Amino acid sequence: MKNISLIGYGNIGKKIFNKSLKEKNLSINKILKKKITNLKLLNVKFFTNFKTFTKSKKNDGYIIATPLESHYEYARKIIKQNKPFVIEKPLVANLVELKKLYKKCKNYKQSIFINHSDLYNPAFLVFLKNIKLIGTYKKIEMFFGKYQEIKGFDTLNKNNFFLPSFDWMPHPLAIAIRLAGVPKKIKILKNNLSLKKKSLFQKSNIDLYCKDKVVNIKFSNSYLIPKKRVIIKGSKAILLYDGYKRAIFIKKNNNKYFKRVFYSKIDSLENLLRLFYLSLKKKVPQKGYSLSL
Repeated sequence: MKNISLIGYGNIGKKIFNKSLKEKNLSINKILKKKITNLKLLNVKFFTNFKTFTKSKKNDGYIIATPLESHYEYARKIIKQNKPFVIEKPLVANLVELKKLYKKCKNYKQSIFINHSDLYNPAFLVFLKNIKLIGTYKKIEMFFGKYQEIKGFDTLNKNNFFLPSFDWMPHPLAIAIRLAGVPKKIKILKNNLSLKKKSLFQKSNIDLYCKDKVVNIKFSNSYLIPKKRVIIKGSKAILLYDGYKRAIFIKKNNNKYFKRVFYSKIDSLENLLRLFYLSLKKKVPQKGYSLSL
């Protein structure tokens, strides 16, 4: 049994804790949160002070499920302890924090799992293994987003407002980098902002120019039907990954329909926790699953 300490117990933290109950070999035995309430969980201790929280010897790793602005500080402290951890996406809030964290990782030899959920979706892992079925590469397209009202705006001329893409875009970007590498050039084809009843909506269309591939991403927070799709077109077939259905589909170029070739009952978070457990068990970084800085 591996004992895990959870930092943050909001919506995401609660979801992680509930999913951890399905992983028999992994137990969250400590939780750090801002305020102690009357909440009680079986065999779990709550803390508000980080130093006290980390003193326990029964601690094999951490999961950081706090708001983005605190990611850097917690990651920095855990790296200093040389402990493996899972952290919500994105890793840090800006490039300055990323560079600082990178410097602190020079002697760090543990796993860091950044929860870009699609990268841990079992369907996406099967998708990667089946890319060869498409033949010669032609095109990569992504469609991401769902209906999400960003309320409280009287005008679009404010300097600091929350763009829907800030929360959503890390998902397709993480996939694009996994499929085609770090982009050398980004071209914004479309980025429209509109207000409807003081709610902000965004539609974006961008091209990422990577080493030998172009990735097109279409994002909108006004999709009535939620979309998390990646389509790779080739000379022999078209391969589709659907993150919400946790499935992949294939279509030969001369056919008019997709055939489902894989479906997973396990979701991304459950799979991530399993992979995290394996890294703790082997006591070496999990290559291929943990993302480098």
